[in-house]
Amino acid sequence: MDRKKIVVQIFTGGFKNKEIKFNDIKCKLLELMECIDVEKVIMGWSVDKELYVKTKKLLKKYNVELYLWFPCFSEVGLLEKSNLLVDYTGKEVKGYALQEDENFEFYCPNNKGNIENIKKIYSTYFSEIEFDGIFLDKIRYGSFSNKLNGVFNCFCKDCLDIYEKNNIDKRSLMIEMDNVSNEVIVSEDTPFGITEYINGKYKFKNKIWEDFFEMKSQNIYNALVDISSYFKSKGLKIGIDTFSPFISYFVGQDLEKLQEVADFIKPMMYRITKAPAGLPFEFERLIDESVHENKEIAKRNLLDILGIREYEGDIYPIKFVLEEIDFITKNLVKDIYVGIEINKKEIIAPVTPKYISENISNINKTTVKGYVLSWDLLSAPKENIDEVINWFRN
Repeated sequence: MDRKKIVVQIFTGGFKNKEIKFNDIKCKLLELMECIDVEKVIMGWSVDKELYVKTKKLLKKYNVELYLWFPCFSEVGLLEKSNLLVDYTGKEVKGYALQEDENFEFYCPNNKGNIENIKKIYSTYFSEIEFDGIFLDKIRYGSFSNKLNGVFNCFCKDCLDIYEKNNIDKRSLMIEMDNVSNEVIVSEDTPFGITEYINGKYKFKNKIWEDFFEMKSQNIYNALVDISSYFKSKGLKIGIDTFSPFISYFVGQDLEKLQEVADFIKPMMYRITKAPAGLPFEFERLIDESVHENKEIAKRNLLDILGIREYEGDIYPIKFVLEEIDFITKNLVKDIYVGIEINKKEIIAPVTPKYISENISNINKTTVKGYVLSWDLLSAPKENIDEVINWFRN
């Protein structure tokens, strides 16, 4: 079996944050690179140019690539006026407050101004830095962490035109959304009447949901074709951040489509994280937002459809993660680097060396190219870093 590659992720703070010091980055990176081979470092998205220049100089000595970590359809509104997603009632969708540096405020991928903002921010703040590639994050719509309306969108003028062109029955769709939102339908035994999950996609009692989510995935793909072409023209390689398929379906991420615009894909398999992208967090939010009565029955029915037997609400089972990875590796031709947590944040991500070992020992048996040590090296305690080193020491 091929030796797995290691990619490291470093969060330097949001677009307005300049508190991270290069020496902190240097110490953490050297702790790793002196012991194991690192292939790439993904770093962002503070606009402090000096951090990237100094890090690039350090990485050159170890022949390690540097990727800019860039949030596409979120966060950019802090620097450029952006058009928020609009829900089916005509209201703008609110963000989800996780930490000071991230607002999880999402913008419409069909709005040309939003796409131009991505290019403008890169050109203004990052284009003079010697990056090897760009890592595109937040390439999605809002999830259930943004409440039900975070998913029941977008209905701006650009999106309404697209529904019209693609013969999406807007009236039927909006009636269904209103029924779920206002608890007119409360007796469904699964969220949205899900009947099947196979090959990363769901089937529903009412096909309007399939039409809707398929349209969202096409919209994200179309936007990424434009965005990736821009960055490729700058000579940059492209990595993309995605949810696990069973959740990515609801936010417009069809991994089979998106592989066409990327050099590598990082599916976030955050089994213990109680925050956006965390498997237990997103799953519980899906149930809480879409089911109004008999939540436990609906949850158990959906777990049965997913083939999950041993989930109790805390850590998502490794067996299911391996099944998701198996689907990805069999259906995608691009390099897959699985995102696993090594950072530790009490309550939100109580990651331990034992948990890291369980992830690596199991995923190591698959055919993925490697791992992305997520979601932030600077927040990883020494015992977690030591566990990684023990596994991959030269």
